[in-house]
Amino acid sequence: MLSPALKRKNVASFVLLALASTCIWLTLTVKAGPEEWVATSPMRVEMKSTADWARIMFDDANGTNTNGLRLVSVLGYGWVMGNDEDDVIDVGVDLTWYDILYEGEAVSKTGDIVAFFKGNNDFDYTEMYADVVLEVDAAAQQVYIYLMIAGKGVTTFQLVNLKTGLTIWRETVSGDGRTMHIKRYIPTQNFLRSPTVGSATVVSMMVVSALILLGLNLPRVKGRTWKGVRELRGAR
Repeated sequence: MLSPALKRKNVASFVLLALASTCIWLTLTVKAGPEEWVATSPMRVEMKSTADWARIMFDDANGTNTNGLRLVSVLGYGWVMGNDEDDVIDVGVDLTWYDILYEGEAVSKTGDIVAFFKGNNDFDYTEMYADVVLEVDAAAQQVYIYLMIAGKGVTTFQLVNLKTGLTIWRETVSGDGRTMHIKRYIPTQNFLRSPTVGSATVVSMMVVSALILLGLNLPRVKGRTWKGVRELRGAR
């Protein structure tokens, strides 16, 4: 049977382990420190759609990249199938584009966008792509983009890592009769080549490892471990 002193020590060890675990959880879930922009592998943006136009904006609503994601360069773009000669693709950094509303009003905006326009009421099925390089704020746990679609049709948006061939995000949106701007959050790690661990996380992991070793290390009394003491008591 453990002595009261040893019981108190074990309780203290468990309390320290709980505190250390809490510190690690806070480190992993709370953004701390300045922005840390990291370039992604080349990404393919794909849109498969029966809508007459659709866009992805890798920017916030004001075009200032507070969303934690931004477009850096365009490697190429084009149609895969279904397009007419007058269908247009727009891809670029800080492009000025016009948000055309069904009431006839057009609002001029700026942002990092990938978009297509087939002409009003052209609901033929099309597929397009744009190969881009993005930068992501690695200090954030998640980033967001805007999906913009016309009033009718169904559009599947997809991001594919060209280096690995893996789809890192996909969503299908159906029009409801009006222009929609939809904010979608994506985990930051989806964009990174490999998981990254901050210095604060490393320190926290070292601390908790040391505490675990301390808690599991049995105390010694007069050169004998407690296991040895129990064995001697059992032999009496």
